[in-house]
Amino acid sequence: MSLDPPPPAAPPAADGPSSSLRPPSPSRPLVPSAVTSLRVAFWSSIVLSVLAVVTVAWLLVDPAPPQRMRIATGIEDGFYDRLGRRFAFLMRREGVEVELIETAGSRENLDLLTGDAAIDAAFVQGGVGSPPPPETPLRSLAALAIEPLWVFSRDIDRLSQVETREAVRFAIGAEGSGTRQFMFRLLAITGLDGRVETLDLDGAAAADALRSGTVDLVAYVTSPKTPWVRDLLADPAVRLVEFDHVGALTRRLPFATPVELPARVIDYPGRIPQTDTTIMGVATVLMVKGGLHPAVKQLLLQVSTSVARGDAVLGTRGEFPSAELVEYPLDTEAERYFRYGPTPARRYLPFWAANLVERFWVLVIPLATLLIPVLRFGPSTLQWSIRRRIYRWYRDLRDLEAAAGAATSEAEVARVLADLAEVEKQVSEIRVPLAFRDDVYRLRTHVAFVREELTQSLAR
Repeated sequence: MSLDPPPPAAPPAADGPSSSLRPPSPSRPLVPSAVTSLRVAFWSSIVLSVLAVVTVAWLLVDPAPPQRMRIATGIEDGFYDRLGRRFAFLMRREGVEVELIETAGSRENLDLLTGDAAIDAAFVQGGVGSPPPPETPLRSLAALAIEPLWVFSRDIDRLSQVETREAVRFAIGAEGSGTRQFMFRLLAITGLDGRVETLDLDGAAAADALRSGTVDLVAYVTSPKTPWVRDLLADPAVRLVEFDHVGALTRRLPFATPVELPARVIDYPGRIPQTDTTIMGVATVLMVKGGLHPAVKQLLLQVSTSVARGDAVLGTRGEFPSAELVEYPLDTEAERYFRYGPTPARRYLPFWAANLVERFWVLVIPLATLLIPVLRFGPSTLQWSIRRRIYRWYRDLRDLEAAAGAATSEAEVARVLADLAEVEKQVSEIRVPLAFRDDVYRLRTHVAFVREELTQSLAR
């Protein structure tokens, strides 16, 4: 006998026996909120993975540059002191505070850099510490200027005249100054070291001693803009001493270079100097500890471009900063800077932003290594996740089809049809992106096929 099947969507009787064929926990449809949650979860996991890699890599790259540093300069109002104040002003505008340490001069600056003192950089006169010791941790960043050697007297025109004088008192700079070390080497080469009495006087004190007659000669290695040099050049009672055979001396002192002073170049109306004069000069070198942060070295080099423009009086306009005239090894950052100039980030961005960009650039390779597989397998993983929510219904269809084949009574068949109607209802509510709608329609066709097959079996 044939059984008339109940309407496909008819729910089971409330008081009927519970079906053992209904899935214990029906699969939930992929409604719009579920689709959104799936996308959020998927992309959130990718973002969190990327952030984790970025964080680890960020900790492994160079740490952020320090916001404070210390530079050893020289005596108050001297060339190094004025140079340091200009560096400090420009670096403060970039967010780096600079503490200037007043010293006696180049020799002390070099000792501070070499020792355990918390000094990051210093201005050092060429020839001080020459030759550099092997495996030195110090590095040269740039030569910033030429400092002439000024020798003044009241009655001596040429340094060679010292040979004809007795008991010559010579102020050659304070202990720890580069001038003092330079003069000892110069006096030894010229053979005058046994003919003069050296005094540890420097700056304005040496100038006052010369005017008062306490000393016969004073020496300075500094800029012509230094106050006491400028005053002595303008003093009619004081003479600028000229050197003999400067070419020979500069070959014996490889860190020195001839400096030609045309007549009146310092003060044209005042006729200073009165005649063409040849003296010597040495380079002022900005030196740093090798372990100083590379970003700070780059900033020092950029600032030096604004500070060190050469001196028109000395004929060095446009020649500084320079990688020449340095004796200690040139730092790798300086080599790169003088060869290629500042990086694009440092050319157009503030210091903090350029440093952030350059530190992040180091992360590009590990990020690309991570993102390539993510971008390659991520879409397929997302497709699999969405289709899995569709294909899981085939398990219910299989179970319902097996239950229908094993049904022996009208009540059992009715329960199977009720479960099938519930599945059909939930499948019709699935919401997925358009690219996956064909899978949903295919599933609904298969549900309808199972229901039609079950209906036909009941009709037989």
